[in-house]
Amino acid sequence: MNESEQPADPGVLRRRKHQEAAARWLAKWSYPLQAFFAATGLIVVLLPMLLKSWRSTIEDTPIAAHIFRDFSTFSGLAIVLLATLMLIFMILNWTVDNYPGNRNPTKQFGFPTPSQIVEMALYPQTKREKFVFWCDILFGILMTTWWGLAFSLIAFFIGMRH
Repeated sequence: MNESEQPADPGVLRRRKHQEAAARWLAKWSYPLQAFFAATGLIVVLLPMLLKSWRSTIEDTPIAAHIFRDFSTFSGLAIVLLATLMLIFMILNWTVDNYPGNRNPTKQFGFPTPSQIVEMALYPQTKREKFVFWCDILFGILMTTWWGLAFSLIAFFIGMRH
């Protein structure tokens, strides 16, 4: 790990245990969350577009009906999720020079996975690095829903065909 060129901020260093806990949590739960959201996207968004009997079941379940409507028409929650992901991704790209450990994801094969953050100890030492770190953690959590967005787009195009 490369050391930051700026002096370490004691306030940021005091919160290291929270940063490590968040990174370990994301490393542990990233793939299970992706599996959950993939299954949810398939069962609640895509299958109802393909099977009329399943669609009536989903539409009779209040929460599932809301998710189905928003994601199958690519509106509401789906648009908010996509816009949030795009915003955080832009922030991460604008602040790439402040990535913890002087790591530059644009020059080093992209942003590290949650496991790599833990393995390489890419924890912040300055306030700017802290901001980028937490944006990356938030982006990692929200990116677990990408399967739901993918199924949403497929369902949207199926819906346009009918």
